[in-house]
Amino acid sequence: MTFIKSTLAVLVGAFATNTLANTQKNNDDDTSNIESITVVASKPDGIKISSGKLLSLPGTGNDPLKGLEALPGVVLATPSTGGPVAQPAIRGSSVSDNLYLTDGLEMGYVFHNDGLSVYNPLLIESFELKTGAWSSQYANANGGVILTELRDPDADNPTNVLDLSFFRSGFLYEQAISNNAAFYVSFRESLVHTYVDNFIEDEDFSFAVPPRNRDYQAKLIWDLDDNNVIRATASGAKDYIEIAFDADGRDIGKNPDLASGERYQTYFHSQAISWQNFNGDFETTTSLNLLTQNQQEREGDVFRWDADITKLILKADSFYQGEEVDVLFGAKVQSTEVDYVSSGRLLPCNLEFEVCPPSYFSDTFAEDGSLKFEQYHAYVSANGDLSLNWDYQLGVALLGSSNNSQTYLEPRARLGYRLNESHKVNLSAGIHHTLIDDYQYLIEGYGNADLEASEATHIVLNLESTLDNGLSMKTELFYKELDNLVVANPNAQKRSLAQDISGFTRFEDVASGTAYGIELLVNKQLSDDWFGWASIAYSKTERDNPLTQQEFNSEFDLPWVANIVLDYKWDENWQIGAKWRFQSGRRFTQVNSATPYVEPNSATNEPLFYVPNYGEFNAEQWSNYHRLDIRADYKTELFGLDANMYIEVLNVYGSRAVQELEYNAAYTEFEKDYQFPDMPLPSIGISMTF
Repeated sequence: MTFIKSTLAVLVGAFATNTLANTQKNNDDDTSNIESITVVASKPDGIKISSGKLLSLPGTGNDPLKGLEALPGVVLATPSTGGPVAQPAIRGSSVSDNLYLTDGLEMGYVFHNDGLSVYNPLLIESFELKTGAWSSQYANANGGVILTELRDPDADNPTNVLDLSFFRSGFLYEQAISNNAAFYVSFRESLVHTYVDNFIEDEDFSFAVPPRNRDYQAKLIWDLDDNNVIRATASGAKDYIEIAFDADGRDIGKNPDLASGERYQTYFHSQAISWQNFNGDFETTTSLNLLTQNQQEREGDVFRWDADITKLILKADSFYQGEEVDVLFGAKVQSTEVDYVSSGRLLPCNLEFEVCPPSYFSDTFAEDGSLKFEQYHAYVSANGDLSLNWDYQLGVALLGSSNNSQTYLEPRARLGYRLNESHKVNLSAGIHHTLIDDYQYLIEGYGNADLEASEATHIVLNLESTLDNGLSMKTELFYKELDNLVVANPNAQKRSLAQDISGFTRFEDVASGTAYGIELLVNKQLSDDWFGWASIAYSKTERDNPLTQQEFNSEFDLPWVANIVLDYKWDENWQIGAKWRFQSGRRFTQVNSATPYVEPNSATNEPLFYVPNYGEFNAEQWSNYHRLDIRADYKTELFGLDANMYIEVLNVYGSRAVQELEYNAAYTEFEKDYQFPDMPLPSIGISMTF
């Protein structure tokens, strides 16, 4: 949908000037020492990044989590419809197959509708990406695990920050309560809604409610004694947008059901308390988290969804450090209640497997109800050395849900062999499942309450190499099998008013897929005033839909992806950086022709709309795409205060990649819609510390 992409062109642009005011001067030297140890750390099951240095990474908008897109195995999945905002699709899995944890806690979502994360970047300490056959500690994901660590409040160096810009404004307030307790509170809100209409060139729609988002984080830490720490946290975010289509525009011309416009709103609030205890060789963290969410979606009269979701999560994780073996074990229980109201057309569809047929022919439905179920996860994992050169990790997880009485046993294993001081080989394998949390699939009137979890088998072989001069290299082969994927039943899709679809199940979990490839990461740790990394990956992602007897390439099958990231401290004042990305063109489905649909007994015999006739699904591919982002930071003094000024340019040489084809109502003409930004886009900023 073009409006979301057009929104991105404003939201991500960030051509405003930031002003940060710190009431306490941070100890920059200490931070530099920490970051000089490692910026990017390779692990057997993924990559961990210390975020401080990524604040100045070009193309991230000062958001460290945006650095995910420059890591191997990650494809930013923006659907061909133009929205929602791109999210990580990892090694052939869907974006909904990822697990996001923040300080070990589940959040409602991680990325705003402008593509930036819901966290104040000054609070992000590190993030870690796990891409395959990870420890049994993490379950309910078969794509990837993304772990974000927010720093604790600093009683010794409290920070007060005021962030003012045309793009987003907010504050961070941090304060010590006593010698052993401190807290911080952060709040941010986007301001794009105040001027976004000035940048919309598409005359076929307008904003009934301009795009807007906000977020907050709060954390209190209390050191009871040397062995016990209490943390209380609160986080939340809200995103919303509403558009109206012009009555004579192409969108309503192609689908009359869109006449009432579109609306998307989501928010979450998370309140948690955790207790960290150190007892001899044991470390245990116990937490209780109340997570409330709201999801509102209205796509004209095609589909409407309004759900209040409440999750109460109790979990405990323990770590035992022995002389010969380390053991991780823990458990989580979760109670979920979903109160929903839904209506629209009875048109089952999953865009990952098909192009949806016209909604106009489908019957309508309306229902409200409640879903209630419990989920649980228990695990144990042990790792140690078998000999001087051999080491292992062995674990098992038990994942279950009271919904359909699902229970899954997930074995995980890794065997490592050190070839010499510089090279180590790891072979990992594991079974993973993802329980359905797109609750629309489970409601009685529209979905299928009998759907169960998808399954993935991961096999990973990697070689970790330590080279000279702070260089390291990781080469990884991976293979993934996917089963029990949800697809729409074509027999339940009405393609004419007279078609009878009664008795057919609308969704079934019968599809499968494979993903395999090779990735190479060369990393330079921070030394000699520079750091960076380069990666190149080749992969193949395929899907098999037995209901349509089709085998095809996934929409996110981008065989070649390469990244180069460099950051150099020129002198005491100047720091410069560059990020270059190359990727294969995205897949799309060609429109071959269109058939006019005329209402029976029409007085004018004029088509109400046209039904497109498509070619083979995802058989076409756009040309390759590459882009360069650069940034320069300059440290100086303004009004006697330490200051940092920066200039950043996205897409320096104006590379273009087609996002979608915007057809007219008769599908006889189209305009190319390009990924943002399709021209050089500069931004400037300034921060002041006092």
